[in-house]
Amino acid sequence: MKRSILAFLLCLAMIFTFVPEVSAVFQERPGETLLYNFTFSPEEKADIERFFTPNEAVEIEWVSGIGVGHGDDHALRVENIDKVNFTSVHNVVRLTLPEPLPLGYEYRVFAWIYAPEEGNDDKRNMRGPNICINNNYEGDLGVSKFPADYGGLTLGQWRSMDAVIPVQTTETTVIDFRLYTNNAREHPNIWYWDNIEIWQGAHDENIRVPEWDLSLPSLAETYSDYFLIGNIMTPNSNWFNAHTDAFLHHFNAVTAENSMKPVYVALESGQYDFNGADTVVKFGEDNNIPVHGHTLIWHQQSADWLTTDPDGNPLTRDEARENMQSYITAYAGRYAGRIASWDVVNEAFDNSVADGTNWKSGMRTASPWYKAYANGTDRDAGEHPSDYIYDAFVFTRLAAPDAVLFYNDFNEEEPGKRNAMAGMAEDFNVKWETDPRNTEPGRKLIEGMGMQSHYWTDNLNPADVRDSIQRFVRAGLRIRITELDIPFGNYGNYRSRTTEPTEAELIVQAKLYESLFKIYIDFAEHIDAVTIWGLTDPMNWRGSGYPVLFDEFQSAKPSFWSIIEVVDPGAYDRFMGTQPSDSESTSAPAPDHPDGTLIQPVPDEPDEPHESDAVSSGFPWWGFALIGVGVAILVAFLAITVIKNKKAAK
Repeated sequence: MKRSILAFLLCLAMIFTFVPEVSAVFQERPGETLLYNFTFSPEEKADIERFFTPNEAVEIEWVSGIGVGHGDDHALRVENIDKVNFTSVHNVVRLTLPEPLPLGYEYRVFAWIYAPEEGNDDKRNMRGPNICINNNYEGDLGVSKFPADYGGLTLGQWRSMDAVIPVQTTETTVIDFRLYTNNAREHPNIWYWDNIEIWQGAHDENIRVPEWDLSLPSLAETYSDYFLIGNIMTPNSNWFNAHTDAFLHHFNAVTAENSMKPVYVALESGQYDFNGADTVVKFGEDNNIPVHGHTLIWHQQSADWLTTDPDGNPLTRDEARENMQSYITAYAGRYAGRIASWDVVNEAFDNSVADGTNWKSGMRTASPWYKAYANGTDRDAGEHPSDYIYDAFVFTRLAAPDAVLFYNDFNEEEPGKRNAMAGMAEDFNVKWETDPRNTEPGRKLIEGMGMQSHYWTDNLNPADVRDSIQRFVRAGLRIRITELDIPFGNYGNYRSRTTEPTEAELIVQAKLYESLFKIYIDFAEHIDAVTIWGLTDPMNWRGSGYPVLFDEFQSAKPSFWSIIEVVDPGAYDRFMGTQPSDSESTSAPAPDHPDGTLIQPVPDEPDEPHESDAVSSGFPWWGFALIGVGVAILVAFLAITVIKNKKAAK
């Protein structure tokens, strides 16, 4: 009897321990209409093969064989070609729809994906599937990646993807099927797609199409006597088609959001991809607006070969320095005389710095550049791992002598960090005075301080910003506000927001923008430019906090008018006097409200993240596995207890 009980309990433990990939079974919802069903059968191939195309890192094949598909004998096989480039966008299978999906409807894309064990032996903890519509990877047309909860992918098991595309204000012409990662370890070498279905759901009769109002006062013209007003761009057709006119109306300085970061440029030693950077620079030249380069040296979105060996170990100081020199010479040198200014080094300090008097103690020691420069540092000779900052500025000065060189960082309004940033610049500028490579003795090496200015409505104190600007001015530095945004809430809660901002919240945000721009005007002789990070709320990396001047419909928010009226009081009333009374193109300016917002410690906040750093918002697949293991241990314990009790009873 005891053996029967033990066998039963052990079987039960095995059942609970085995947790297959959780996949929803598709259930048609009322009102949905099936538009497409791709099974990848030989009969379909002649008619629809041309609609499926691989991106540059993969090749695709229509395959047939017993059980090769999900519930059938057909599937689309995908294989990474060189087993090196696993950037998500380069590994997509693109479906160019035979007919665009009309705007104003909700759509569902249901599909099955499978990664076999064979050919994927080195893969672990793989990320799940996801789609991106209209090639809108930068969010220029709003949210475009679904589902947000992409989960994981287990070798040898089919799993489903159920992606709901909310009502769009543009037609959907292409759908990219992909894995949501850029990491080689998390991405299969070989995988299969099957049974792709596209369903049309409910129609929104009140759909509102975004439209820029070019009759609004120009931000650039309004501030033409003070400093440049900039914004970011992404060099693709979506951005150019939708936003060029609005950009040129409001802004007269441009920064690339992502395409000029090292990971997109420095592919391998001696191999560079300048396509994105070339497009940004040409846009600036064609429209006579200066380009600000962002960024040359950063601990994130960098190219591994610059600082680490193939096994992930830090290079030596000399090796990293040699790589840095060749990279900056090639990159900054290519645009010498064409890029007006550079963020040479980005975020070399820890998120927060307690003691700003000893700036070296505040270094971001986890940076791959810091680690490489620490590997071989001769402290007795006065060397320090932070010397990579100095080298980066020297190499950039030599490669692009006409460019104004900035150090760029966030939380720059904190007292400790502001003093560390200023102290570092002061020390390196003194060192440069006696450097034999210095051919302009009266010119500083680090000429300016880039204040990222990623703030929050809950804890921004404009007085802290004023204090930081004053400190940097005392250091003899130019100022550039490089990435300004003010989302609602704070670092801990803005991502969970599900409601649009209230009128009271919009007023608070507008008053904060107003306060900042009043400070900027006070220091206008020291400020080169103020750059807003994103044209509209959805185009900002913290878009769920509604952080910038224009909303999802490209309409001006109260923050826009509060900035305009710092220089041009009464602009809103004059503008509205020329508009229909029911115009939706603008929002009322923010009235005065009592000064003083809640001051809280500024949280650690990184620069704009890359999607490889994204984390699933749902319960992870490995969570279920851990639960199963826990249940198994509990059941086994009970089994042992039962046996012991029976023995004791004897």
